[in-house]
Amino acid sequence: MKMLFPDASNRSPTAVPGKSDVRDENVYSAAVVNNTGAGNTTVFTNPRGQSIPGLGTATTQAHQKTYTELTTNISQSGQLGSAIGEASVRSMGISIEEAQVSAAGAISTSYGASQADVNEILSKTFFQFRIGGKLQIQGPSLFFPSLGNAMGSVATTANASSAGYLTNGVPGSGRKLKVPVLVGRTDTIEGTFGVAGGATLTLAAPSLVWFNLLCLVKGDAR
Repeated sequence: MKMLFPDASNRSPTAVPGKSDVRDENVYSAAVVNNTGAGNTTVFTNPRGQSIPGLGTATTQAHQKTYTELTTNISQSGQLGSAIGEASVRSMGISIEEAQVSAAGAISTSYGASQADVNEILSKTFFQFRIGGKLQIQGPSLFFPSLGNAMGSVATTANASSAGYLTNGVPGSGRKLKVPVLVGRTDTIEGTFGVAGGATLTLAAPSLVWFNLLCLVKGDAR
């Protein structure tokens, strides 16, 4: 099997000379959307420990404020760096945080998107992906299918709820790329997530939006 990777000339001087390891990996980042969201913001540019960018009213939810392992595995601003290495992106997807639904069918307004919120986000937002400042792919958010989410149902009749089920999503394939996007460890990596010009998001609660790249990664052997 042949694999396509960028040149690894920028190896760390502390790595094992001439040796690399290859793995399947998620490279991901996130933004927050909330009511009144407009304009655009960037993802993949801030590492763990920095603030998560947002569109709309500022969130009060702790898990939506600062990048942690939940929201990114980028540890170097705007680059994959030696922590990840060279990447060959073969698929990408956008996942929207879902609102909690009680057994009685009540939708939480603390955080997460309801069905109406998901449709609002997909109808009005777009995504662009750049490497080294060059546009690689773009389109409405709905062109980048989710790579995973909670999926199930709760049925209600009057005030009584019947049995429901919830699973960790139907396996998603995301937006598959026939030609992989190559990312060197020192290349600038940037995603632009925005709301269509003149439009404003009308949402019930703040929601995370994840941007995930399914990659083959070639890192330094240590």
